[in-house]
Amino acid sequence: MLGLKFLILAICLTLSLQWIDPVDSKVCETHDKKIGKCRRPKDCPALSPIVKKQKEGIPLTDEEQRFQKAVFRCEKRKFFCCGDPFNAEGVDLLKENDEICGIFSDPKVSNGDNVRMGSRPWMALLEYNTTQPFRARFKCGGTLITSKFVLTAAHCIKDTLVSVRLGEYDLNKTDDCVFFGNEKICLDSPLDVPIEKMFVHGGFNKTRLVNDIALIRLKDPVRFTDWIRPICLPMSLDLQLESQSTTKPLEVVGWGITELNQLSNVPKKAFIRRLPLTQCIFDIRDKRFCATADEVDSCQGDSGGPLAFHALYNGKQRLVQLGIVSYGYEKCREHPYAFYTDVAEYMGWITETIAKQENGP
Repeated sequence: MLGLKFLILAICLTLSLQWIDPVDSKVCETHDKKIGKCRRPKDCPALSPIVKKQKEGIPLTDEEQRFQKAVFRCEKRKFFCCGDPFNAEGVDLLKENDEICGIFSDPKVSNGDNVRMGSRPWMALLEYNTTQPFRARFKCGGTLITSKFVLTAAHCIKDTLVSVRLGEYDLNKTDDCVFFGNEKICLDSPLDVPIEKMFVHGGFNKTRLVNDIALIRLKDPVRFTDWIRPICLPMSLDLQLESQSTTKPLEVVGWGITELNQLSNVPKKAFIRRLPLTQCIFDIRDKRFCATADEVDSCQGDSGGPLAFHALYNGKQRLVQLGIVSYGYEKCREHPYAFYTDVAEYMGWITETIAKQENGP
């Protein structure tokens, strides 16, 4: 079996646009019109009292009967739609950015694989304290989701992680500028923000890379500008369902190794497609998913970066993050799929964590 290794972005020259059947969504709507997850009865704490009553021959209330039948989008597996409560304070913190999250700009670009300067203002680079050359200090990516929190992969969290760089474009230049006609537009200098604390998901397993998700709290809140803004997350039921069933091309972005086997100094983007759970040998309990990787793939070193899709967010066209680059096979583009953390599956954990840690202990 091919060994696994962490991913960066690898850009290839060709792109497969073959049609992929819709994947099976693990998000569902509960009997009381709330966001839920398809779960086995034993994995749904709210179902335990009902199971106990049935075993003891105690009649169920009308509400319990409605809950028991809540199998929307779960019928084929006989799973229940188990409520996935969000922390209300955490939701409010994310919604503070509704007007500016996920705004992107994509006019004509001279090189089709390069991300336009400043067009993905949520991109973050994680900087590690190392004696290696400057470029090697940036080993993982992430996304800004609020003024104080960055979302990334759990396997990117190390003791040597010291800061998060925001507003970066070309790592090989001191000043990032571009001409539009006779007008010269320059980015502000990149912002290196010290890390205050890191939060790895409690279920993270570094061997199997399950629950590969983490949050970083910045020492100081950042001020949003044209070049530093958060990405949108799948907050609503509709967006969560769409993120798990979309057949749209998905955008993965990073500064990683290209088809020339060299680290890129500028962020590049590639488009891939989500694959059905059955094709990736996952079941509905898994909180990962896989996406095409045979011709365009994410590859060595830029784990933690975003996989996003174009969607209507509060009625406006935005980029919404649905995945986190997690891992793949040893040789990029030589296996049919690579693996990503499913962001929709962790919205409860994300809202709970940022709510509890917003002001820090």
